[in-house]
Amino acid sequence: MVRPWAFVIVALVALVTLATFLPFENLIVRLFGPPRVELSEAYADNAAGPSFDHAAFDSLLGRYVDAEGWVDYIGLKANVAELDAYLESIAAAPLDEMGRDEKLALLINAYNASTLKLILDHYPIRSIQQIAEETRWDAVRWNIGGNVWSLNQIEHEQIRPKFIEPRVHFALVCAASSCPPLRNEAFTAARLERQLHEQSQYVHDHATWFRFDRETSTASLTKLYSWYGGDFTQVAGSPLEFASRYAPSLEQTLAAGVTPQIEWLPYEWELNSLSNKRPR
Repeated sequence: MVRPWAFVIVALVALVTLATFLPFENLIVRLFGPPRVELSEAYADNAAGPSFDHAAFDSLLGRYVDAEGWVDYIGLKANVAELDAYLESIAAAPLDEMGRDEKLALLINAYNASTLKLILDHYPIRSIQQIAEETRWDAVRWNIGGNVWSLNQIEHEQIRPKFIEPRVHFALVCAASSCPPLRNEAFTAARLERQLHEQSQYVHDHATWFRFDRETSTASLTKLYSWYGGDFTQVAGSPLEFASRYAPSLEQTLAAGVTPQIEWLPYEWELNSLSNKRPR
């Protein structure tokens, strides 16, 4: 009979062995981070497919989210019926018949709208992490086109493995101050490429998510690049190479054959509310 403590010893040996080959941050991500996925394009560009009107969500975002992504949750809660109506419309969306960009715009908006609703359901709170785990990212309650998914399922099963698009990590917003800024307009298929580019550029233009010191050859990156490093690597070869698309000085450094060291910026989980607003 194998003693129970033997399993503990085996696990500890495996952990120490893994730690020998992986930097600490990478080890933590591998053990506790989001699932690793293989990016692929699952949908065709179907110009003849149905579109979806996001005007209601666009109006809400324009009124209750400022230009830097801070949210007026008090004002939004007073008009939660409008958000509820938009979520009900998403439940009836013809998701299966939509083309690629229509699907992606809908899924991004659905994730962000559902997150807003989740916060309002528990407001006032200081952080999304105050919400019980079973009712937070793993709660299967969000209806998109007749499919009921959790926030994690939307991100890790419906978006990441079905679109070769790591820029979504700068568009999906988890209601924390270190999340990318919530855009104050809805994503749409017609503007999707421009919107994703602008979101990505904004992140790399602000010290909350990106800094590069050329003198010390140090790149300070948002932990999004750590958590989803595999996604960025599949598209650009490495997180640094992906970030360099939006940072000319980093691009020049890499082109010169110099690989900067990486520092991970702190990830603050306080609510992205107007009351917490500070320089980005």
